[in-house]
Amino acid sequence: MKDPNGFQSDIIAAASGFSNTAKKGSLLLRLIRASQPITRTEIANRLEIDKSTVTENVKPLIAAGILREETVEADLSRGQGRKPRALSFVDDQDYFIGVNLGVRTSQVGLTTLHGEIIEEDDFVTPTDIKRTLQMARERIENLIAKNADKNLRVIGVSVPGLTDTERRELVYAPNANWRNVKIAEAFNILPDVRVVVENDATAAAMYEARMKIRHSTDGLLSNFILVRSGTGIGVGLVIGSEVYRGTGLGRGIAGEFGHMTIIAGGKPCVCGNRGCWEKYASAASAASLYTGDRPLRPSETMPRFVEIVSKAENGEIRAQRTLEKVGDYLGIGIANVIMGIGIPRVIISGRLVYGWKFIKEPLYEAINRSIVGKLEGWSVEAGEPAGAAIGGALEVAIEDYLANGLNV
Repeated sequence: MKDPNGFQSDIIAAASGFSNTAKKGSLLLRLIRASQPITRTEIANRLEIDKSTVTENVKPLIAAGILREETVEADLSRGQGRKPRALSFVDDQDYFIGVNLGVRTSQVGLTTLHGEIIEEDDFVTPTDIKRTLQMARERIENLIAKNADKNLRVIGVSVPGLTDTERRELVYAPNANWRNVKIAEAFNILPDVRVVVENDATAAAMYEARMKIRHSTDGLLSNFILVRSGTGIGVGLVIGSEVYRGTGLGRGIAGEFGHMTIIAGGKPCVCGNRGCWEKYASAASAASLYTGDRPLRPSETMPRFVEIVSKAENGEIRAQRTLEKVGDYLGIGIANVIMGIGIPRVIISGRLVYGWKFIKEPLYEAINRSIVGKLEGWSVEAGEPAGAAIGGALEVAIEDYLANGLNV
């Protein structure tokens, strides 16, 4: 949607004024969004720049009505003094829509620049991709109609597979058997609203990167590997607080570790390989580990991951052992990924988070058996479940908006 106030030049100027340091310039808006309300002093400290530089760059944004600066309550424990003024986004009229197309379930939601998920609608994903897109589009149209007095800025879509270099199409989703799907075209409802398509693991990594910026107290740049486990396994890479997608022909395929072999001649995978990591360490793999790969009895259905977690929490030994096996296999793969990439910090996202207390210890034990375990400084932690679902898709929309000068 076109911006009638002509904010683009102000944003571009603001995003490039940190002593020719592009990295710090690009992080200005992200830092404000993740930590709002935030003072100029805190911005200067965390970006390691002069406060005058912050002032120079936020002034046009305040004048343009993009940012507001208001007095906040001072910390009384620090004594009397002038109440600080803090920056935050003005988002009274702007909103974003996210669509998470999952193999089993899909979500459509709405947020603002403050980041709260205001509305969310879930539905079971049909096997027919055309029907899936139709159901998602109906929900998008409903949200647009309900917010007709506001400005939809970007639609972000997370998908369970590879995307094209333009981030408009789903190239291949092996677990759903979707190929060459024109996602952006299907959701092109308003002509001036950009539709951005992103791999779901990368989307989850974007979400976790914002969480890390929000909670960081000593600087801003961070590197981590995100392992998203659901029906399959995807890996997102964050380097210097920015997601990495690969370059050239490799763009969009960076992080596809779910299909690396961890057991030679193991279980057949939908990708055509055998022994893929996701056949043993995904949330979906827990069901076959629980049943022992035996044929289902009449009227019996495969247990869902949350059901296995519930059984484990209620003391069922078989469920607990199943989650421990998942943790062991997960640790084997994570050790390989850490050794291959050289980033020692890992965040787990997706349904596995719900079973973390059963998965954590065997995962650590598996890593400790590897070379990684002989080194100092590695860590694996559970992330936020929302990042693997609608939260990641919404993050895709907002990140694109900020990266394109708050003007689409």
